[in-house]
Amino acid sequence: MRMIRTLNMSTEVRNVLFEEQFRCCICLDIYTDPVSIPCGHNFCLDCIEGFWDTKDTSECPLCKETFRNRPELRINRGFANVIELFKRTLSPPKEEDVDNVPDTDRVPCDICDGNKSTSVKSCLVCQVSYCEIHLTPHLRDPALQRHRLTDPATFPASHLCRNHNKPLTMFCKKDQTPVCVKCVERGHKSHKVVPMEKASKRVKVRRNLTSF
Repeated sequence: MRMIRTLNMSTEVRNVLFEEQFRCCICLDIYTDPVSIPCGHNFCLDCIEGFWDTKDTSECPLCKETFRNRPELRINRGFANVIELFKRTLSPPKEEDVDNVPDTDRVPCDICDGNKSTSVKSCLVCQVSYCEIHLTPHLRDPALQRHRLTDPATFPASHLCRNHNKPLTMFCKKDQTPVCVKCVERGHKSHKVVPMEKASKRVKVRRNLTSF
């Protein structure tokens, strides 16, 4: 039994060490569509493009090397395959004991670490609930101010379109608002829309860029 526990612990430690090598320093998640830039550092494709979109020059967020022309990026398929194999080795998350979940309307902040503060607003674009402190960027950043905020207690219901009662799976970049498939077919037909997951990641990258 002790040997099994030791092996399990060794596997967990190894996974943690590997995971740090596969984590993008901009979004802080495991790489999605990894790309390498000329200095040799790796980033998610959307993350490094979003970073460069906020800069006058193309530079590496880590070593600060500046490139005369914006590099042409291609997904590193070999590295992406290694990451996918690694993801399969990760243990699935343990199911929470529903009996231990307190019966309360309190919605914890998705950004807080450790003891989570109570959320005051949820964002339909980010698909995240924020406490008063972490909501600040949405109140100050002009781009984030256009996001639709809702009461955390009604957040799940807010994922449905008010006009068509369909899931809000897309995001209209022109109007800066979540839309459903019916919205895309009608009022937003000529607008550029992207999957909600991609829009959410762009927001997360924008929020993390303040650390560079």
